[in-house]
Amino acid sequence: MIYQIENRTYDDISGIIRHADDVHKLTNKQKKLFDYFLQNQGKILSKKTLMEDVWGRIVTENSVNQFVSVLRNYIEEDSSNPKVIVTYFGRGISFEANVTEVHPINKSIEKRFKPFVGVALALAIIVSTLVLFFPDNTKDDTVVTAITTNNKGNHLLVLPMDVSDDSVSDVQKQGMQELVQSIFSNSEKEGQLVFDQSNLTAEKIVEKYWRLENELLVLQSSVLKNGDIYEAVFELKNGDAIIKKKHVSAKNLNDLLQNQVNFISTFQNESSPTVFGDKSIHQLYIEAMGYKKIGNTSKAKELIQRVVLAEKDNYQARFDLAKILLEEKSYDESYSQLQTLKSTHAYQKIGTEIELMLARINSINHRYEQLIDDLKNYQVKNPDISSIKKSKIKIALGKAYLAMGDLKNAMKFFKQALLNQELEFSPNLFAESYFGQALVLLNQSNSTDIFRLFEKALALAKSSSDYKLQVLILDEMSKMLLVSNEWDKAISLKKEALEIMELSNDQGEVAKGLGTLAAFLIQSGHFNDAKNINDRLGKIATQLKSDGLRLNYLHYDIILLLNVFEFEQAQQQIKKHLRLAQESKNYVMQLDNAFLEFELRLAAKNIVGFLEEWQKRTEQIKELGFERYQVYMDLYLARYYKQSQDFSRAIEVISKISERAMANNDIKIYVDAQNQLAEIYIETDAKKALEILNNLQQYKPDANPYLELKALAFNKLGNKVEAFNLLTQAKLVFHEAWKSENQILLDSLKKELNPLD
Repeated sequence: MIYQIENRTYDDISGIIRHADDVHKLTNKQKKLFDYFLQNQGKILSKKTLMEDVWGRIVTENSVNQFVSVLRNYIEEDSSNPKVIVTYFGRGISFEANVTEVHPINKSIEKRFKPFVGVALALAIIVSTLVLFFPDNTKDDTVVTAITTNNKGNHLLVLPMDVSDDSVSDVQKQGMQELVQSIFSNSEKEGQLVFDQSNLTAEKIVEKYWRLENELLVLQSSVLKNGDIYEAVFELKNGDAIIKKKHVSAKNLNDLLQNQVNFISTFQNESSPTVFGDKSIHQLYIEAMGYKKIGNTSKAKELIQRVVLAEKDNYQARFDLAKILLEEKSYDESYSQLQTLKSTHAYQKIGTEIELMLARINSINHRYEQLIDDLKNYQVKNPDISSIKKSKIKIALGKAYLAMGDLKNAMKFFKQALLNQELEFSPNLFAESYFGQALVLLNQSNSTDIFRLFEKALALAKSSSDYKLQVLILDEMSKMLLVSNEWDKAISLKKEALEIMELSNDQGEVAKGLGTLAAFLIQSGHFNDAKNINDRLGKIATQLKSDGLRLNYLHYDIILLLNVFEFEQAQQQIKKHLRLAQESKNYVMQLDNAFLEFELRLAAKNIVGFLEEWQKRTEQIKELGFERYQVYMDLYLARYYKQSQDFSRAIEVISKISERAMANNDIKIYVDAQNQLAEIYIETDAKKALEILNNLQQYKPDANPYLELKALAFNKLGNKVEAFNLLTQAKLVFHEAWKSENQILLDSLKKELNPLD
């Protein structure tokens, strides 16, 4: 059904909103929200109602606001003063437009092509077998050449191709845009062309970049299908002035896309790459890139492998296949494709991107020295690559040095990456650089200045729609908040990261985000929320039939059961966990199972046969080659001795662990060991316990456990006021993990300090 909404039309089947020359295709979630508004016109809908009926679960209010904001950009005359989607503060949101049903005629496209479509069609039918598009006259070519020569610094903003034919699927439209962007972003001339990744309208995108550069050139491509022929208009504009206008006709999407590539290449004053050879497979490549864009990498890989098999010399397709394989974590296959490309003429055209991808694979495999040598040698041999490419190489070098612990060189390259770059046109480079600089500084301190640097990086990552980088930044920011004991803010950022992951439609990545969020919620004592999140993880694990995700689900389920003292059920889940880890030959999870087993025994105070089981599991760890994790087993041994009241042996084990940790600069293990040592001394020497806990502050550990322990130490030393204050803080932090014995002590202290209450 087509609806007239004020001066716009909306197709509730395709999810397209049209207004004059603006066409907006709603995503699935945007369409679901917009349809819900249409079905409930005039009703004030609370955000909770929207979450339940549209999302089917509770999300952050910020997420709802973002979706509403996008819809307002599409439907309102002035989104800053909404008249259609109206917010009633404290109550909800109401859809208040005049809506009527209309016949589905595409008026705006018909009007736009009216001046030339008849002539173009007649000619196209006669000569379609001889030519693919109408030739340019000499005067037009001269104008474009002059602009290219005289304004080399100008940016060309390439707007998404506006294809108004419903026979072209969303996947194909996404694929065409992704393919054009891939071709020119890989080019050694990267930097002149701008491909905006935001959800803004074409008008808003142009307005955004026009404010940055008055001499900005804009390429608009409008397409209409008439019969079996695609009719298109390419317009190169500077403000309202049309620099060049070209009418083309094409028999298929491949020819249409090749025409656009030719047009852009003229602007760059270079020869046009051939997108395809064999026309019989032209749609496969476009669809592959579309599936890649929406996150369906398995389908993308299947299609693009067919393209590469049919066209072995299609280096662009082979390079995109290498990128898809990298995303799928098929590192060896990706590496092989890239090495093949290095031996072809492709290396002259996209050599930097090939080297950067090889660098990513070397980084994943911790081959940092090789990565550094390869990139530096490449730069020496190719000094004329674009400044954007040079900056990308510096970012990669900064990351490598950071991973190696060489903070000085890491900071140097992260800062050098910004030289000769424009913030407005390369926000992603600035985001990467600021993020890298913040990570370097984080190794030296934990100041609020670093958090602000992360915030700057996040804002830029959002402006460039770099979702993966946004998730990484949010993760680091949430960790900083945890260290500062700001759990609620940290969890809020984790939820925001998860919502961004869900935009990618990559269920595997979403599952990882769910696991991380579940861990945060468990640590902060939000057990009910953690269970809901973990149940979602379990459903995805079942859906994807993934043993790894199933093991993660069982891991968190066991921890939740231990925290609510469901020891018998936890034991059953531990057995399932071990069986699945052994069947799938997941050695890391077999190690994890040992830790879960000892957590259960110590939590249930079931220490009969503990030493025998500990010895057996220790032997298994050695067989698996995990000797470096023996320290965790030793920590469990110390806890066993403590629970057995054998304090001297517990202290002896902890002392050895602490010495090894400091020698290896392993601060986390040292802090964990000293925490256990403080617990032992609470009963026998509270003053020494407090000294140990105060000493740990220099390492900036997670504050939560120490609030409780310090309170107990102060209580033993007779400082009731300090004990009461610390326990009060701890109660706010621990949530559902708050222990009944702590509440008893808190009540006792309160009564003692305020006997009249």
